[in-house]
Amino acid sequence: MTELKYRGVDMCAPETHDDPWEMYDYLRENDPVYWDEHNEVWYAFRYDDIVDIARDPATWCSTEGNRPNLPPDPSMIHQDGEAHTKQRGLVSKGFTPRAMREIDEHCYEIVGELVAAFKDKGEFDIVEDLAALLPIRIIGEMLGVPAEKHETMRRWVQTFVPGGMGPQYVTDEVNDAFGEFCVHHEEMIAEREDNPEDSDLLLRWMHAEIDGQKLEEEQLLFEHALLLVGGAETTRNAIAGGMVMLAQNPDQWAYLRANVDDEKVIAYAIEEMVRWVTPFNNMFRTATRDVELRGKTIKEGQMIAMQYPSANRDPSVFKDPYKFDVKRDPKEEKHIAFGFGSHFCLGSNLARLELRATLTTLLRTFETVSLKPGGRNEILSSSFVRGHMHGDLVFTLAK
Repeated sequence: MTELKYRGVDMCAPETHDDPWEMYDYLRENDPVYWDEHNEVWYAFRYDDIVDIARDPATWCSTEGNRPNLPPDPSMIHQDGEAHTKQRGLVSKGFTPRAMREIDEHCYEIVGELVAAFKDKGEFDIVEDLAALLPIRIIGEMLGVPAEKHETMRRWVQTFVPGGMGPQYVTDEVNDAFGEFCVHHEEMIAEREDNPEDSDLLLRWMHAEIDGQKLEEEQLLFEHALLLVGGAETTRNAIAGGMVMLAQNPDQWAYLRANVDDEKVIAYAIEEMVRWVTPFNNMFRTATRDVELRGKTIKEGQMIAMQYPSANRDPSVFKDPYKFDVKRDPKEEKHIAFGFGSHFCLGSNLARLELRATLTTLLRTFETVSLKPGGRNEILSSSFVRGHMHGDLVFTLAK
């Protein structure tokens, strides 16, 4: 029997996922349910397997945590069934298409303001000048955080995220940043205790009830942290990675410019940007019983990762999966970058709004866009998220 490749790889190590595509292709074909002996967790690499896991919380639960070997917190992401539905329902109306229409114009205004700051320079860093700023400002406003604290929030998120790679990455720096966030959270709660209005998401949580009971303090804290991280990271990475790809595909940029007013064309492009980047590498589930999957036995209590970037390059679902193609039909080739099933990303509508506002504004502003010669095109090294640290682009203005 041929010896399988990639035995002994530490899947939680950030460098493992810097350029993982050859490994993903091999494992998806030859070892699709993979045992990571370093961290004693499983990984699923095929699209169909990941969808099956996500749609079956009775067998693959979220209640034991969604990060490798890290304990669960009491937020909605670590709930299943009725408990998850009720907890998610407390804030879900803040992310509906109707709610997004209410902030649509404001989102475009923010993008316009950010673009105006570098419009006359001929170049910009897609991350630091735009992609990292828009989502933290939007989610900050939705959470009722004053503008002067948005940059601090961004620093917290950038510090928190590496901790999601596993317990060995929960450093003193991560703990210190979370401690600062906890103080901020307590201050926000104190300011709102006498205010019964639900003008922001934090107030909505404070005054909401589940079966006649308000959320416990710890629940409130971790729901707050969950929305902050989710709201800041997903769009940041999709905007940055998507624009870096468009900068390398001038024909697709020209096509989108010619069709910038066509909602369907723009919608297809947004879905391809999200598929291509797949902002989160994985989420974990825990087996509630012994399960046979692809000839492997996942024992009760063992964790398995749903490796989304591998699924979104699965040739059984996507034609020419390594081609970035803004004309790809997302209904025929449906990505799962936002997850699948009951834990489908709560903020997907917000992410799509922010992507649409950014993409259409840049299309109307730039005639051409390309990578800056000798500039930075630096990926974020992580086993948890996929994104860019920097992406230096140059452009010519539309006439």
